[in-house]
Amino acid sequence: MKKVLFNILLCFGALFSCFAQPEHRISLGFGLFSYAYIDEFIREHTDVDYWYPGVDDYGTYEYTEEKLQSLPVNLNLHYECTLGKHFGIGLCLGYDRIRMRQETEYVTTVGEEVSPRGYRYSVRDTRHEYGRLYRHVLSVMPEATVYWFKRQHVAMYSKLAAGVRFNIEKRVISTMNTEDTRLADRHFYCQVSPVCVEVGGQYWRGFVEGGFGAQGVIQYGVKHTFKGKKEQSNED
Repeated sequence: MKKVLFNILLCFGALFSCFAQPEHRISLGFGLFSYAYIDEFIREHTDVDYWYPGVDDYGTYEYTEEKLQSLPVNLNLHYECTLGKHFGIGLCLGYDRIRMRQETEYVTTVGEEVSPRGYRYSVRDTRHEYGRLYRHVLSVMPEATVYWFKRQHVAMYSKLAAGVRFNIEKRVISTMNTEDTRLADRHFYCQVSPVCVEVGGQYWRGFVEGGFGAQGVIQYGVKHTFKGKKEQSNED
């Protein structure tokens, strides 16, 4: 019971510190080469699916080749509340759209035949499907920021974010004139950005962040800071 009360008081203390000296920040960032894009780029020529129906000698093998047709850019909306001068907590909502052209070949074993020399070989039937896959990646990640220094016009910081990723896929098969939209999966997602710099004025600043994960290898954008009257008077 004491441990629970301590955790509750700790949470209220953090919230009180946040709103006692309010500095709330909203930022819009564009990321390049997110994990979702890099993962699909690596798998583009090696992503092969196999399917074996039943346990008999006959089966259908499915070979799917994918080719990326989208730019490696994603969109991230950040909210941050600073706790003092060196630490901040917040939330990031991210969106990534990946478009791929797909070619699927189905190879089905339909029987066996014997050659004139007595060799047995399998007889296979093949068919192809052509289409596109649109993958919408939505992420929700709490963020923690550590400021190494904050000056009047420049600051340097590091950031860590972790949360959940939702994949919504829409598969369009042109040869069959069909569409299929589904929530493919959801799993853990994160971003590690050790080197981040922001430059600008008191309210508006541009930023560049270098790291790896959900938001990209490089993220750049603009921030806006909302400050309370007490903090404005102290700076003046």
